[in-house]
Amino acid sequence: MPARHGDQVRDAVLTAAGELMLEGGLAAATMEAIAARAGVSKRTLYKYWPSRGAVALEGFMRSAATSWALSENAPAAESLEELVVAAVRLFTRTPAGPLMRSLIADAQSQDEIATAIRDQWLRPRRAVAADLLRAGMAAGEFRADLDVEVTLDLLFAPVYYRLLLGHETLTPEFAATSVRYLITGLRA
Repeated sequence: MPARHGDQVRDAVLTAAGELMLEGGLAAATMEAIAARAGVSKRTLYKYWPSRGAVALEGFMRSAATSWALSENAPAAESLEELVVAAVRLFTRTPAGPLMRSLIADAQSQDEIATAIRDQWLRPRRAVAADLLRAGMAAGEFRADLDVEVTLDLLFAPVYYRLLLGHETLTPEFAATSVRYLITGLRA
């Protein structure tokens, strides 16, 4: 087997870590399991990441980030709904929901986790949604005076509220309805 370059090794490790996190959470993503699945040594893992948590979290964030795709040329409102519903499906149909709850709890006292959630999970989703909002504003689909940052919080907050507090069931139908209610207030 030919030697792999650093980028190929990182890719294999992050894929393995992400798969293990989605299959069984942090407990399943041991350094031994990640190394075995990626076909590398534990020493190689420590060459790129300082801890099991760092590689496991990065792998999970990368795997989860690919959990959504948007329809091309769809209206902004439809794409925003797809984005939020995709997050709910990930949270409710894989171990990602309980894992995200745990990560958010840990983020309250561990800066490394808080930074990873913001940089690798929240920012990419918010950036896509912000682009959709701006496109909707430019096309006249949404009001031109929207505060994009406030609207982003309104878009995603109901999902995290139900995910974290569990007071009501988190379903794709709830997410779609929540987005549709918000869109009513965004219309031009």
